Amino acid sequence: MSHPDCRLNLGTLRGVSSVVGPHGVGASPSDKKSKNKSIRGKKKSIFENYMSKEDVSEGLKRGTLIQGVLRINPKKFHEAFIPSPDGDRDIFIDGIVARNRALNGDLVVVKLLPEEQWKVIKPESSDKETEGAYESDLPEEICGSHLLQQSLKGHNDSPDVIIEAQFEDSDSEDGHGNTQHVLVDGVKKLSVCVHEKGEEDAGAPSTKDESTSMAQDTSALPERSLQRSAKVVYIVEKKHSRAATGFLKLLADKNSELFRKYALFSPSDHRVPRIYVPLKDCPQDFVTRPKDYANTLFICRIVDWKEDSNFALGQLAKSLGQAGEIEPETEGILTEYGVDFSDFSSEVLECLPQDLPWTIPPEEFSKRRDLRKDCIFTIDPSTARDLDDALSCKLLADGNTYEVGVHIADVSYFVPEGSELDQVAAQRATSVYLVQKVIPMLPRALCEELCSLNPMTDKLTFSVIWTLTSEGKILSEWFGRTIICSCTKLSYEHAQSMIESPTKTIPEQELPPISPEHTSEEVHQAVLNLHRIAKELRKQRFLDGALRLDQLPLSMYPCQRNSELDSKVTLLNDGAACKYHPGQGQRENWLSTRVHLGAVVDKTGNS
Repeated sequence: MSHPDCRLNLGTLRGVSSVVGPHGVGASPSDKKSKNKSIRGKKKSIFENYMSKEDVSEGLKRGTLIQGVLRINPKKFHEAFIPSPDGDRDIFIDGIVARNRALNGDLVVVKLLPEEQWKVIKPESSDKETEGAYESDLPEEICGSHLLQQSLKGHNDSPDVIIEAQFEDSDSEDGHGNTQHVLVDGVKKLSVCVHEKGEEDAGAPSTKDESTSMAQDTSALPERSLQRSAKVVYIVEKKHSRAATGFLKLLADKNSELFRKYALFSPSDHRVPRIYVPLKDCPQDFVTRPKDYANTLFICRIVDWKEDSNFALGQLAKSLGQAGEIEPETEGILTEYGVDFSDFSSEVLECLPQDLPWTIPPEEFSKRRDLRKDCIFTIDPSTARDLDDALSCKLLADGNTYEVGVHIADVSYFVPEGSELDQVAAQRATSVYLVQKVIPMLPRALCEELCSLNPMTDKLTFSVIWTLTSEGKILSEWFGRTIICSCTKLSYEHAQSMIESPTKTIPEQELPPISPEHTSEEVHQAVLNLHRIAKELRKQRFLDGALRLDQLPLSMYPCQRNSELDSKVTLLNDGAACKYHPGQGQRENWLSTRVHLGAVVDKTGNS
């Protein structure tokens, strides 16, 4: 193992100094005494004050500041990044101090650090060698703590994790306690230990006294081995919900003033800081019976995070239930990610037609193409209740071309622009599909009744109709508002059985009810025609360079066999819809064609 690898590992540990205090690992005893005096008189800021809006605006114009969305590594949560404006390697933000109280997903402004503080990208080949030596060379004083030992292993975890683990509840509110000095001394011993080990492995004394300097000499490193590093100087928009799930516990120092006012909230997501919550928010018997709540999951919201405190201040929102149970865990995840799973308000529901079953107003027939006599059907899972798209396929008189249609429920008809319903749909943006339930973007009455393309019922739709050859070559296409009447509701199993038995007549008792205007043979032939065209479309997609990913689908329920024709014809619809959407003029129609994917767009424009 080479000596520079040891030095780079220790270089990563420089983050400890920024969390522990301004004097860091190399602080002298006199420095520590003066620091302790200043702490007793006045709290020392851990985080920098944010820049003013004016300075940020000026810096962005000059190019001295960079704006981007903060991404925090969920596994190595001392590492954070924002995209580089030039599309090059992401800009690196090292540690909670450099993040300056910003959380994952926030829109932030950063300032680049001097080049000598940029991250050094090590060769991958040296990672395991460095990790093994680094762990085995830990001094005994530090290795006594299992948690600390795990935090120091390699550099997979941050010095911020070390600090977080060591602060615990016994520290003062500003995060300055005796533990810091123990940790600093331990890291100093670690630096000497690894330095000496590096000399032994190298077989020769070092030409530089690296044990007295933690700074990295980047002048001799190639440009690609450096990653630009920065610190957060401003939060433009707090995208993170500031909500977290976690556990409550009492502070360790029972004699402190904090103990009588606050409890400590430990988030399950380690990218979120620990939070002081007022005892008045906690259960009444929490102070006397804290162990009763050791496995209880709570929701907490951050309300403030001062510059001089390692911990944020928050309010306990609610108790979710026992950790590990699916409903409390699900509610916690939804809350953390800001998913609105509340019931729709009465104001929202009043936007919908109140008299059910609803019938199409007569004036709509003059505005739409009437396709109710066509053989149109849906193909969905057998348990589906929101049937949002339907298919049709008929052979034309020349015997070589087909008319294929994709018909999407016209949701825009029921969502007046600017209404309460429109605003809620825009906020939710999409339906959220979980293993055991769905959080809908729109009220169920709209999805499962008014817009669902249930069989033998007149429905408002937006359609794309192509004329194409049996090889899938498009000859013409038409877009517009329509009225359809689905003749039957096929499941994937029904469609698959028709495809696998092209010449067999499927008994009617094995099929769902079919409209009297159409026969099972007509539906069967339409499915076979669609399947034939879908295979040609698939073949052409791969000839055009489509990527094939043969990955096994992961699912929490038994896998169902799926007919390809629905997805292939829908892909054809997506491609045509993209060409059809060049600007503002057709966005209302675009909403109809894409609403089943959860997209919410501006609906202004004419049909």
